[in-house]
Amino acid sequence: MASRKSPRRVYSRELPLHRFAKIEIEKNEKLSRKWQEKAEHELDEIPEKTKARIIQLRHMLAVTDTLPHGRRDDAFLLRFLRAKKFDVEKAYRMLLKYFSMKQHSAELFRVSPISQLHELLKMQMQYMLPNRDSNGRQIYIFRVEKCDPYKCPVESVFRSNVLALENAVREPETQIGGIVVLLDMAGAGLGHAKFLVPYLSRKTVEVIQEAFPLRFKAFHILNQPFYFDAILAVLKPFLKEKIRKRIYLHGKSLESLHNHIPKEILPAEYGGTQSNFDNTIWRKSILNDAEYFHHLEWYKNCIWDDEEDEDQSIFDENLSDSGSLNVNAIKQYIEECAFGTK
Repeated sequence: MASRKSPRRVYSRELPLHRFAKIEIEKNEKLSRKWQEKAEHELDEIPEKTKARIIQLRHMLAVTDTLPHGRRDDAFLLRFLRAKKFDVEKAYRMLLKYFSMKQHSAELFRVSPISQLHELLKMQMQYMLPNRDSNGRQIYIFRVEKCDPYKCPVESVFRSNVLALENAVREPETQIGGIVVLLDMAGAGLGHAKFLVPYLSRKTVEVIQEAFPLRFKAFHILNQPFYFDAILAVLKPFLKEKIRKRIYLHGKSLESLHNHIPKEILPAEYGGTQSNFDNTIWRKSILNDAEYFHHLEWYKNCIWDDEEDEDQSIFDENLSDSGSLNVNAIKQYIEECAFGTK
């Protein structure tokens, strides 16, 4: 159990909200009615209660003694609430796991400086397709044949995939719609076995199920080798039932793949109507945002937004000199926000 501490040790107004967080907040404010309705229907995102849930989650983080002092702005916390359908306790546990992996498994989960991944991204292994499917989901393709196991460090490949996810989760539509993973295993050989050791397999499962604030809606495996059943057997004990049901094996059948992912958004190599697989534009957009990823993992100070000043004053007013909180008063404040009386 994470230890607790007084919010006074965490809350700080030393730094203004960074412009990248402001951009994300503005994107949320500009969500179309279609996406707002989807979020309400699928995620229980009720505008009248969203602020209260963010405040509740921020307070839970504020009194946790083991977390780095990183982003706490509304847009960042909203990612985790959406990933867990606004169950605040589950979102809190996911945040703990997210920060824990960034701190304790930095060789796999820290993406900055992204210049270290530049050459690997140029190998055309992965690509987040620019167009969404009919359910609003983004499609992420990873091609094993472009991953030379004798030139690509395991840790760097893992980090490059985390980088792709960190970039995708910046879009509110992706937070709501989720992503679909297409793993093309053509070219898989014995050298790729090092990518499937139990330690990395567990970390991959942790990202999908416990630590990363995205909704992973499906996993499509294409050109899987004959021994893929053995790989699944290793992974299945760690997989929740709902994730197991989202794994689809297509062999070499593009027709089978097209039953799930429309040809209209797929590259030509996958029987699609789009141009050939080329991640150049996507890759350059990530590399051009190096500053964003630096600030994302800059944990030395809290980053506050103006809306949090009121939250802070509520905690300050109800914090005694001994450091104890008037829990009932804070609970009343949260309830007032939730029911629109604040």
